[in-house]
Amino acid sequence: MNQMTYDISALGDLEGKMLSLEQADTLLKLIADQTRRLTAIRIHEYGQKSDGSAIGLYSDNYLKWRRNNGYQSTGSNIVLFLTGQMQRDWKVIAISDREYGLGYDNEFNADKADWAEERFGEIFKLTESEYEVVKQIINDYIKTTFE
Repeated sequence: MNQMTYDISALGDLEGKMLSLEQADTLLKLIADQTRRLTAIRIHEYGQKSDGSAIGLYSDNYLKWRRNNGYQSTGSNIVLFLTGQMQRDWKVIAISDREYGLGYDNEFNADKADWAEERFGEIFKLTESEYEVVKQIINDYIKTTFE
C-alpha cells in the first residue's frame, strides 16, 4: 500500500481568511456605498433609467418654470433633482445585520421614487455596468483576502 502525506499547515491560515470573508460586513458596505454613488450620478445627474435610456424629457414649459424659479438648468433629461432632497436622501440602508440595500429613509422621497418608476419604468435597479462594478469589487476583495 502506497502512503502519501500532505502538508496541510497552510489550511489554518486559509480557515482564518474564510472566517473573515464570511463576516465580510466591510465588503457589503463597500458594495452598497459604491453602488449608491454610481446610481446617484446616473439617476440624479444624467437622468438615466436602469436600461441606460433617458428617464424622460422635461417639457419646455417646465424648463422655463425651473429657470424662472432659480433652479439649476439640467438640460432636457428628467434627473429627479429639483431641490436636491432626493439625492441627499438616497442612502445605504441596513436591512438586517448582514444585508444592505439602497433606498430612501424619508417616506416622501420613497413615494416620489415609486411614482417615478410607475410613470417612467425601472430607474433604481442596477445597470449591467453597475453589476460589473459589484463583481469587480468582490473579485478584488477576494484576491486581496486570499493573497
